[in-house]
Amino acid sequence: MSPNVAPAAAASALAQIDEDPVFASRVEQLIRLSRDRHVNSFAKIEWPDAIPDEAWWLSPELLSVHGTEYAEALTERQLMLLSKWECINAFSLNVEGERELINLLSARLYAPGLPDIEAYIHHFIDEENKHLWFFGEFCRRYGGKIYSSKKVGIADERFGHEMAFFLLFARIFIFEEIGGYYNVVAGGDERVSPFVRAIHQIHHADEARHITFGRAVLAQSKEIAFAASDPAEREAAVAHLQRFVQVSIEALYQPAMYRDSGIGGGVALRRRLLEHPARREHHAAALLRRPLKFMEELGIRLEANP
Repeated sequence: MSPNVAPAAAASALAQIDEDPVFASRVEQLIRLSRDRHVNSFAKIEWPDAIPDEAWWLSPELLSVHGTEYAEALTERQLMLLSKWECINAFSLNVEGERELINLLSARLYAPGLPDIEAYIHHFIDEENKHLWFFGEFCRRYGGKIYSSKKVGIADERFGHEMAFFLLFARIFIFEEIGGYYNVVAGGDERVSPFVRAIHQIHHADEARHITFGRAVLAQSKEIAFAASDPAEREAAVAHLQRFVQVSIEALYQPAMYRDSGIGGGVALRRRLLEHPARREHHAAALLRRPLKFMEELGIRLEANP
C-alpha cells in the first residue's frame, strides 16, 4: 500500500464499488443467470471411452504452428496428432489457472474492506470448481497427464490493498479472455471432435458471465487502485500485468506437446514460433485483441508481444 494512504480509507474505497447502482444491477443479473443456467457437470457429462487421434481436437487455426512453414511441413495426420496434445496443454492450463483462481477468490470471501460481491463469487467459485474437475478429468482420461507450466505463481503480495484487488481481477479477466477465444473458435467448429467441441461449449457458457463480471469489476476498481497508489506502484502494476500476458502466451507453446506429437526439438521450435511474425500477428490481432483493447480503454497499455 502506498505510504500516504491510510488502511481505513483504502478499505472503504473498494467497499464503495457495489454502491454504484449500475454495477449492483449487473451483479444481480449475473447471479440470476448463474442460478437459472446452473449445470451439474458432474452428472451431465458422459465421457466417451476414447477420442480418436485421427480427428481434430482443436481447430487447425488454433494450433501454435498455424500460419508458419512448420505447419506446411507436417501432414494432416501429424497436425491432428499435434491438435490432440495442444488441446491437452490448453486444458492443462485451465486446470492450473482455475485452481489458482479458486484459491485466490476463496481467500477474499468475507474479507473486510471489499465490495459486497460474495453472493456472485460463490457462483463463480462453484462454476470454476466444475471446470477444474472436467478439464482435469479430460486430460487424465485422454492424455494420461496434466502438463505443468511456468505460468503458476504470479501473485500480487508486493502491492497495496486496492491494487492487489484490481490486479487479481485483471489477471482473471485476461486468463478467461484467452480461454474464451479458444472456446468460441473450437466450440463452433464442426471439424473438431464432437465431445471436445461440447467441452468448449460448456465452459464458454459460464465463462461468458465471468468475463462480463470481470469487465464490470475492473471498470469500477481501476481508478480506485491507481488513485491510492504512488507512481512507482502504478508502474510496477503495469509491468506485472505485462509479465502475465507474456507468460500466458508462452504457456501455449509447451515443448512437451511437440515431443508427445513426435516433433523433435521442442524447445528450439517453441523459441522460433514465439518469434515468428505470423504468430506474433495472431497474438495481437486475434488471441489478445479483446482483452488488450479493454485494458487500453481503462488507460493501461499492454503489448501482445513484449
